[in-house]
Amino acid sequence: MGSLKVFKLKLLKHLYNISYQFCYLAFRPRPKRVTFATMRNTQLVDNLQQVHDTFEKNGNYELKVFCFHYDRSWFSRLKFFWYSLISVYYIATSHLFIIDDYFFPLYAITKHRKNVVIQLWHAIGTLKKFGLSLPTAQQSVIKPHTNYDWVMVNTQTDRQAYSEAFDIKKSHVLALGEPMLDSFADCQINLPEGIQKRVLYSPTYRANNVQQVKAAISAFIRASGTLNSDWEIYISVHPYVNMKINMRELPKNIHLFQDPGLVKKLLPSVAVFITDYSSLLLNFSYFERPILLFTPDYEQYQQQQGFYVDYFNYLKAPHFQSAENLVSFINQDLAHLDLTYVRQLKQKNFPNRDGHNSDRIYRFLTSINRYGEKEK
Repeated sequence: MGSLKVFKLKLLKHLYNISYQFCYLAFRPRPKRVTFATMRNTQLVDNLQQVHDTFEKNGNYELKVFCFHYDRSWFSRLKFFWYSLISVYYIATSHLFIIDDYFFPLYAITKHRKNVVIQLWHAIGTLKKFGLSLPTAQQSVIKPHTNYDWVMVNTQTDRQAYSEAFDIKKSHVLALGEPMLDSFADCQINLPEGIQKRVLYSPTYRANNVQQVKAAISAFIRASGTLNSDWEIYISVHPYVNMKINMRELPKNIHLFQDPGLVKKLLPSVAVFITDYSSLLLNFSYFERPILLFTPDYEQYQQQQGFYVDYFNYLKAPHFQSAENLVSFINQDLAHLDLTYVRQLKQKNFPNRDGHNSDRIYRFLTSINRYGEKEK
């Protein structure tokens, strides 16, 4: 990392911390203020939306929403600075500050105990490594994933990995269920009748190799032209990827989009889910339908990112190095695929199927005191 970048990061750290301390002393935390914040979307989705709605329905709280979509463009970087200053005001004045992803300004401050930070990570399970588990995490000038008071996860087996990834005591990682999975409680396992067959392809984000994502998407689009049946193909591109494709040149049955909320809405109506390393495959396992892996860069990804599990052995899903082999499998073997591996994934990742994960988190958050401690 260059000396100029180090200097800029240290300068930002001091600026954000000074702003936070001023706001804390000048405005003080408001006991009933609960702020839901994200820097990955322009609106609340998934876990944040579910818990926000539960607070809105059940409690007499001052609810605030802070959303900013940081797409890594130069203009977005300029806006990021301003929005970060706004966010430290909300951190300083909130009793509960609830996030769902990396949140840079939070890591730059010396936080007071009366500002209680809750991490509702946007993905379930522990497949690929993230947070402080990454090999490059210790190289950061500003240590990421600090200042969390509580972390909410889906299952008991997730707790150790999240404790490591966020450098937080395991006792402060609670397996209360993922709120975004509540919406599945009313969903049917069988596909709705009369809809076109749908494939959803959702490659995961690679911070240091965006070109690999683009190349995989382009390869899949080319190979999809040889599919035997009339498939509607949906391709979910991560919000951080600048995917410059002329939509008019795409076949009419291919739909490219960058909307995390739309992905979750599509899942109940999707016949086949394709990914490389996205934890969305665990969400999709609820429907007991085929999950296929398109992993042309597996060896490289394993070295640079790594996994908490023996990836292919844990999932037991069909996996392919080329888009052509993937499409050939769909044409010839999909109809005869044994889905036992999908049902096993569902058993591991859906311990709570009652639709009340959000309620459990709400009850816990409204039971802690102003310092974020559980009442005895």
